[in-house]
Amino acid sequence: MATRPYAIFSCDLDTVDRHLQGYGIENLPACDRVYRTAVPRVLELFDELDVPGVLFVIARDAHSESALWRRAVAGGHEVASHSLTHTQPFSTLDDDRLRAELGESRARLSEASGAEVIGFRAPAWDVTDRVLGMIAECGYRYDASVFPTPILVASRLAAYRRSARKGSIFSMDLLGHALAPTAPHQSRAARGALVEFPISVTRWLRLPVYHTFSYFVPPWLFRRGLRSALRSGRPLCYEFHAADLLDLASDGIDPRMDRHPGMKVPLAAKRAALRDILATIARERRVLTYRQAMEEGIAA
Repeated sequence: MATRPYAIFSCDLDTVDRHLQGYGIENLPACDRVYRTAVPRVLELFDELDVPGVLFVIARDAHSESALWRRAVAGGHEVASHSLTHTQPFSTLDDDRLRAELGESRARLSEASGAEVIGFRAPAWDVTDRVLGMIAECGYRYDASVFPTPILVASRLAAYRRSARKGSIFSMDLLGHALAPTAPHQSRAARGALVEFPISVTRWLRLPVYHTFSYFVPPWLFRRGLRSALRSGRPLCYEFHAADLLDLASDGIDPRMDRHPGMKVPLAAKRAALRDILATIARERRVLTYRQAMEEGIAA
């Protein structure tokens, strides 16, 4: 009997201060609201759907939140690296700083979670061939940063409009992303030493099948893209953010986060929409972690 195609659910645990740093609001104190409020909601949703998930964690907070990461791993979830400090722009860091962001984050998260970290996702997907090669050099087995869609240009323009920092928003390799393969593959930039799991897009138009995109387009259009991705039979890598399970008002979030997509939507509506999408995918796909896909030899 043929094995059902798989899907992977991943959640980027960007903290509020790191989100705001991405919008050019600097020198903010570290904020733990995501860990106290959003991550328990994420894990509860995974448990409710009886699926594993992947948490991309900023390693700055690895040790202070180690109990949370060990709880996630014990529940069948995977902890992966989202860099050491989530600095943006990421790909323009010099070699020494980049190695620290990659290597130290992997070491800290492996120790804090009690499980070897093998995966990486760059802040704002900002990878180039140079960065991918260094990810492999630092011992990672997969990357999940490439977003193979021309819509990324529009995303950068939208971020530019919302940002207080205008000089570096187009630092990433937009053309390289737009033309990249859309299915999991061995990274040529890393000489085959790294599996790349691209964020899912539709086959022909390369429309994003990515949760933040659902805030910008009519529900029917997003659903059509999701159905197209499910019909394709290819692995579906669905990404969302912990902020998708935060409420701007009732959770006491810094009001400047109102510029972030979805933050003005009430929590109940956001949770229901996310649950419905994940449940739709889970009905048609085996849900795995990236680590499980690697272990089963079906990653690329």
